[in-house]
Amino acid sequence: MKNYLICLVLVLFTIGVVAGCSGQNVIRTYTESSQVIKVNVGQEFTISLSSNPTTGYDWEYTSEYQWVQSLGKTYQADNTGLIGSGGTDSFSFKAQSKGAATLVFVYKRSWETTTADQKTFTVEVN
Repeated sequence: MKNYLICLVLVLFTIGVVAGCSGQNVIRTYTESSQVIKVNVGQEFTISLSSNPTTGYDWEYTSEYQWVQSLGKTYQADNTGLIGSGGTDSFSFKAQSKGAATLVFVYKRSWETTTADQKTFTVEVN
């Protein structure tokens, strides 16, 4: 009976450790520039914005901060089946070191100087 209890405690402990660790790898996605993005050093996050590249418009971002590293950009078309329908641009980042950063996204055509939209995200890295 004593061995059974020891095994049960070890199994429950292992489940608790695995469950606690699995939450750290969740990559959060942000879509609203009004919310402050709070992440820890080493944590990844994604900013997703509605887009329609068939119109010539594309999201571009700028940042002067080294502690937020870009991991790339992907595009996912909507599942409407309609030609020329839009989708979502997703920008992935990783927090490199502590600090605050501002990421400015501009939606424009590459050959034009005017912008159709602009979103500013504030990132706080702890």
